[in-house]
Amino acid sequence: MTDSEDRMSNMLTEDAVGIDLGTTNSAAAWIDEKGHSVMIRSTEGELLTPSVVLFDDDETIVGKSARAASTVHPDQVAQWVKRDMGFHVYHQPIRGRYFPPEVIQACILRKLKDDIVAELDTVGQTVITVPAYFDEPRRKGTADAGEMAGLNVLDIVNEPTAAALAFGERLGFLNASGSTAEEMTVLVYDLGGGTFDVTLLHMAPGRIQTIATDGDVQLGGHDWDLRLLDFAAEQFIESGGPDPRQDPAAFGRLYVAVEEAKHTLSARNRASIRIDHARHCHAVDVTREQFADMTADLLERTVYTTRQVLTDAGISWDKISRLLLVGGSTRMPMVVEKLQQMSGIRPDRTVNPDEAVARGAALYARFLLNQRAGRQTGYQVSNVNSHSLGVEGIDPETMRKTKVTLIPRNTPLPATFTDRFTIKRAGQQSIVVQVLEGESSSPDDCTQIGRTVVRDLPPNLPMGAPIDVTFSYQSNGRLEIHTQIPGMAQPCRLTIQRSSGLSDGRIADWRGSVSAAAGFDRMAALAVTEEPRAALSLASLPLPEALTPSPPPEPPVPPDAGPVVSQPAQAEADRPNDGQTHFTTSRRSSTLRFWVLLTGWILSSVVGLAVGYLLVLWLFPEIDLPRPW
Repeated sequence: MTDSEDRMSNMLTEDAVGIDLGTTNSAAAWIDEKGHSVMIRSTEGELLTPSVVLFDDDETIVGKSARAASTVHPDQVAQWVKRDMGFHVYHQPIRGRYFPPEVIQACILRKLKDDIVAELDTVGQTVITVPAYFDEPRRKGTADAGEMAGLNVLDIVNEPTAAALAFGERLGFLNASGSTAEEMTVLVYDLGGGTFDVTLLHMAPGRIQTIATDGDVQLGGHDWDLRLLDFAAEQFIESGGPDPRQDPAAFGRLYVAVEEAKHTLSARNRASIRIDHARHCHAVDVTREQFADMTADLLERTVYTTRQVLTDAGISWDKISRLLLVGGSTRMPMVVEKLQQMSGIRPDRTVNPDEAVARGAALYARFLLNQRAGRQTGYQVSNVNSHSLGVEGIDPETMRKTKVTLIPRNTPLPATFTDRFTIKRAGQQSIVVQVLEGESSSPDDCTQIGRTVVRDLPPNLPMGAPIDVTFSYQSNGRLEIHTQIPGMAQPCRLTIQRSSGLSDGRIADWRGSVSAAAGFDRMAALAVTEEPRAALSLASLPLPEALTPSPPPEPPVPPDAGPVVSQPAQAEADRPNDGQTHFTTSRRSSTLRFWVLLTGWILSSVVGLAVGYLLVLWLFPEIDLPRPW
């Protein structure tokens, strides 16, 4: 047997594992010998593991014990970390130290890995899920967390896509020759503990295709908890007690009580929250109607996003076959009632909302293993990108920076798009390609993924010489960039110098501590002590030297490199017919915009002078000014 055949054989016999790395709870599943998804229980016997980490002196503890410790030692506990993906450190200090969120996520994944090994004796190739609306830096951070945990990360997959796979398994869509012949359009409404996604998919026997997706990575059940917590705290203050939110331990106890009350309100119309703080005790009663009223705006945010996805896809509610609920927060009655009222469709819970994502991730892992081994997969899965990708360019008319989109949002993946740009100056030796992600035309309002530099351009290039930039975006959210100067034989494949994330060296440093479940005493040496800047995106935030060491020195970029300048659009007949969509900055639209702005400025100036002249005549009639009449 050749080495290639041996690798394929190992892939076929290797366990396919899926991990739902959630904000409040995480779960794992695998594919058994019959090809069915099976949930993996933790060593505590539970299907769900709380995504909470306790940094004790000698060990890192994950799960229920860590959650219980949050009411006693809040400064030693990290929770809701998924929301901090995209920032350079977790928002709260752990015993005076600041940890990268990827590291804390890695601790959770290491615990899940231990549970998988206890169940299966080994851990195979793993797929980890992320919210569909996670941008590229957050996706890479999740993959880095898996690497630090010692997992063989096969891929990253969107949570709604994974849920659709679990749904498809239950209904028989994962077999092209199966008994199910119905095609359907499914809307997946995924409201988890900390993030929200809504995704539209088309499902047919043997095929699951994503049409459009949108979401909010800062919206989830945690926000409903905080609203109820604020309500209870205000009632407690009115009864004569001090604010429990000002004491970390009291806040932790109140949060636990609020979570229990929220769960009670899903089953009953009334719940009671008992608060005992600073020798003052008070019971706060709350009804389901009150809870719905105080969180109506949060629910409306999900409704707006849902409608936006349908608008983007050009699909009305009468074309939707099923409305699939995913995520534990969809158990709130207000969610079900609102969705049914809005859509006229009874929400579907065919798959357990807490299990769907993990099961689907395992199914996707098996799909990829079969695909890479050259075996028949039985079905096909396609996805779309949730954010537009482009580069920073300069408008040739206004000479202002602008974002030029190469891969629009909701483009089927994988995708390869090419656009043509020009150099700024004659004899230019380097070009800086600043990679952006987002929907705004302003580079400052987009996520700056990183940059790459094209060096050693051919000598004596004239000003305006063309250069083609190609983006290749894979299904897992990984981006490759190529540049080609017309006339040169070989394209140049470029490596992104990232604005965010941990370096390979730092990942290696953290891996040893995470894999060993090391405690705070060992991990503190790798953390940082300075106060982080608040509420800044990871992509726009300079990382502390202690967190990410400086990379090896590179040749300086000449000052004339600058951003590339967008080329006027080619005539449609001159475009290569490669089946791809091209995007360029149109000179006609830029010129028209320039003259409209200039005309508006002149008219407003003339009107302003006339109004000022008449105002002076009216206020000061004694002044002898020339009258036009």
